[in-house]
Amino acid sequence: MKRLLLVLVLSPLFGSAQVGGQTTFQFLNNIASARVAGQGSNAIANTAPDINFALYNPSLLNADMSGQLSTSIVDYVSDIRFADLAYAQHFDSVGTFFAQLVYFDYGEFDRANVIGIRQGTFSGNDLSFNVGYSYKIDSNWRLGATMKVINSVYDTWSSWGLAWDAGVTYQIPSRRLAMALVMRNAGFQLNPYAEERENLPFEIQFGISNRFEHMPLRWQITLEHLETLDLRYTDPTAFTVNQFTGEVEENFPSIWNNLLRHVVIGAEFAPSESFNIQFGYSFRKRQELNLDTRRTVAGFSVGGGIKIYKFYFHYSRNMYHIAGGANQITLRTSFEQFRKKKE
Repeated sequence: MKRLLLVLVLSPLFGSAQVGGQTTFQFLNNIASARVAGQGSNAIANTAPDINFALYNPSLLNADMSGQLSTSIVDYVSDIRFADLAYAQHFDSVGTFFAQLVYFDYGEFDRANVIGIRQGTFSGNDLSFNVGYSYKIDSNWRLGATMKVINSVYDTWSSWGLAWDAGVTYQIPSRRLAMALVMRNAGFQLNPYAEERENLPFEIQFGISNRFEHMPLRWQITLEHLETLDLRYTDPTAFTVNQFTGEVEENFPSIWNNLLRHVVIGAEFAPSESFNIQFGYSFRKRQELNLDTRRTVAGFSVGGGIKIYKFYFHYSRNMYHIAGGANQITLRTSFEQFRKKKE
């Protein structure tokens, strides 16, 4: 029962911090890809030919990703596990498509009545099947969209939903510069858990990234939750007592603090196609998950990847709270490489 309470309380926080808890299907905000998670879980303007970036900004999908197969496994908090499987394919004169399956498993829980007598067990899980498409307008502009079919089952309660992502990416190849605007999780519940329908975790993001000309380093800045201008909230533990009057004074975050809560910083050092290292920092997660009583690494993320033969292995560690973090592993390959060798 304690694990169930932790799921209900902390899962929305980790998916979208204090923005969470107000919408359903919060699992849509969680990032499965280790390479993306290592860059602050926001890499919508990274133009590297990796299908994992296109899963969260469909306009990044391109013909170079055709034949790529990727799967990720995440060791989440409180014994929660989730994973995804994705594949991309390009069709001449039509565009590039991808299909992705995301599955969350919350394990089994003891069922008990109001007086604490156990009456068996129950389970909970979330699932999303996504289909994405992108089309190249010219050498600078690219559009993309994703449709998601969503299902959640918690004991005897279940719900279905539909959601859409849409993105546009503008690139200047000669300057190694990319900008992207993404709308995520616009949709609705087809049928609610009970009588009342809930909103989906809609979000608007804007990202910019650039790779240095003489250094294998790409930096990126992502502005998240642009649909919600004020991300501050009243923290009942954030107060001081005036030593002269004895009055309690509330320490409400400043305007600058609110602006920084929208910012996620990421970087990727990739000296070769076979090796890369990622770093990310989310000011909002740091503010909302950090502790005043001790130092923590909340809000930071690190990761790395290496190519062995024709397979890419990526690992990342996202630090959320002293109560737990997320270890993420991604394996990616491309059927096109095997076909070329055979030919």
